[in-house]
Amino acid sequence: MLTAPELPSRVFTDPLTDSSRWSGFTPRAGDIVVSTPPKSGTTWTQGILAMLIAGDPEVDAQTSMKSPWIDISLRDLDEVMARLESQDHRRQVKTHSPFDCIPVWSELRYVTVYRHPIDVHFSMRKHRRNMGSHVGLPPLPEDPSESFRDFLSGEDHTSLPAILDHFQCTRAREPRENLIRLHYADMLRDLSGAVAQIADHVGIDHPADLTAACVEAATFDNMKANADRFTPSAGQGFWNSDAGFFDSASSNKWEGRLTEADLAAYGAVMDGALSPEDRRWLEWGSTG
Repeated sequence: MLTAPELPSRVFTDPLTDSSRWSGFTPRAGDIVVSTPPKSGTTWTQGILAMLIAGDPEVDAQTSMKSPWIDISLRDLDEVMARLESQDHRRQVKTHSPFDCIPVWSELRYVTVYRHPIDVHFSMRKHRRNMGSHVGLPPLPEDPSESFRDFLSGEDHTSLPAILDHFQCTRAREPRENLIRLHYADMLRDLSGAVAQIADHVGIDHPADLTAACVEAATFDNMKANADRFTPSAGQGFWNSDAGFFDSASSNKWEGRLTEADLAAYGAVMDGALSPEDRRWLEWGSTG
């Protein structure tokens, strides 16, 4: 029997998500929740966890089927929960909702990952172009400055206000033994260290050679080459290209594409929401 959770204090909804769907989730002790803003390393982290849980770098991760995004309103909730309930191994799920929008249990492990917000937006631009038309989201403006202005003041889960909201809700809950905060840039710099951090946080210990094989399998090039195993909803026609889900794993995507006025507007939002220390970390990770 799990202890009573901290209940959500609000509901987050947008055209694609509804955090109230968490009311249908029945947790088990040891479940892992990957909680991130979108395009911040969610699938990367879930792929790592799939390999660690299975003890197999060749695991068929099938993240959207085996470790689903609870909040996405495109999938029938009863079907999602039935898939989770049928699993007899350790489970993981994902959310893009802030912590005060979901129930939080002390017996679960929570992994958060963040990325430079401007990189998130430019990665999302390519991500949206790769989506099939059936998703029903309008295309982003072709002009980077126009889409960036929308990003700075938007209300959906891909906007800068949503990223800041998510980050601030995580910071407000730290430190907690069952919560870890990672940064995409740190994972790029030291993937082996990131895998070790994740494994230690969730209490999974493998021999060094197996862990090293998981690290190699978790590289960007390997995940892109094995998109059929790692891309969410691979083979279901959700993407124009399953391999295209993995873009470039690069940073500073905005260089030469935004104006000084764009960057000044972004800076004003960031400085109005975060301390200098938190802003440096959210943008650059531990080396910020």
